[in-house]
Amino acid sequence: MALIERSLLSTLLTHKPPKALVIFGPRRVGKTTLLQQADVSLSAAWYTGDSVSDIQALNIPSTDDLRNLLLQSEAIVIDEAQRVPDIGLLLKRLVDINSTLEKPVKIFATGSSSFELASGVKESALGRIKELQMWPLSAKELADHTSWGQVTQNIRWHMVYGMYPEICTDPESAKENLMDHCNALLFKDVFSLGGIRLSDKFEKLVQYLAYNIGSLISYDGVSREVGLNKNTVADYVTLLEQCFIVKVCPSYAKNLSNELKKSKKIYFCDNGIRNAVIGNFSPIANRPDAGALWENFVFTERLKLHSLNKDYAKIFFWRTSDGRPRELDFIEVLDGQMTAIECKMTKDEVAKPGAAFTGAYPDCRIHTISPADVMKLWKI
Repeated sequence: MALIERSLLSTLLTHKPPKALVIFGPRRVGKTTLLQQADVSLSAAWYTGDSVSDIQALNIPSTDDLRNLLLQSEAIVIDEAQRVPDIGLLLKRLVDINSTLEKPVKIFATGSSSFELASGVKESALGRIKELQMWPLSAKELADHTSWGQVTQNIRWHMVYGMYPEICTDPESAKENLMDHCNALLFKDVFSLGGIRLSDKFEKLVQYLAYNIGSLISYDGVSREVGLNKNTVADYVTLLEQCFIVKVCPSYAKNLSNELKKSKKIYFCDNGIRNAVIGNFSPIANRPDAGALWENFVFTERLKLHSLNKDYAKIFFWRTSDGRPRELDFIEVLDGQMTAIECKMTKDEVAKPGAAFTGAYPDCRIHTISPADVMKLWKI
């Protein structure tokens, strides 16, 4: 399969300096390729936080030397920037100098973990960076490259192997590449930037979360299962979120006394990564967790949509706490308006949230989506 054009490309092409454009996203999600698609590579000086010599080259105390660095190229790229010491201060100085140049250069940085893990970066670079979030390929990007018919035909495969670019373009090597990625790179930033010492219990936690996607999670319960205290579990989950491995989905509660208010669900940011963690790539037809995988897929697709639109919608799940609980997989809130999504494996199934929900939220439209109509995920 030929190179798939990413939806963020137009944003990249229209970015104007002097501010730095920072692209966040998981490792191997295509951040470097995106910059190459924008022809940045033809004129840019490239540095990477994974290279000791590049880090040393960026350790420039002199303002005049930094100015010379900017003047030498039409663009500067700092890849894996979260691993560069004092990256926030460096970006601040570059942008401040850049704003004084007659012809400011383009400054790009990429990060496979959020800059919260790089101490002080938000404060140092405040007002000087524009952030873009990059996820694995979306169903719409695949459909734009091929067709919605082909995406629908292959959706059950993607529910197992996910949407990473190299997985979609080289499906024959999908299992091998996912396992290699999981074993070699997936937790690299978590361990190095998060200072994790109990690696065996951490990995046990990740496996527990993988086996329980779409299930109600309490940190008390997880702590008992994996042998970590509750606060450590919370800290580790935050680290996993900051490295774009998992995403927490909180409960929605507003009008009803029996709505769950403090529970949460945790999804993986890619189905293929989740299945690599548990080492199971069985076809959907043979899986007891097929429904959970579809739910995870729907969640990540909506995450990608709202991230691309930069509409700041929030995604929740909804469930009651009584003896016969009612639930909806997802509640989205955008500018005060609610939309509900129920995930089903067949088209003829319908959502049954009960009269209590429809009475409390009469204006909330409920959409039921199955793998057969995956296109609806980008039409709601």
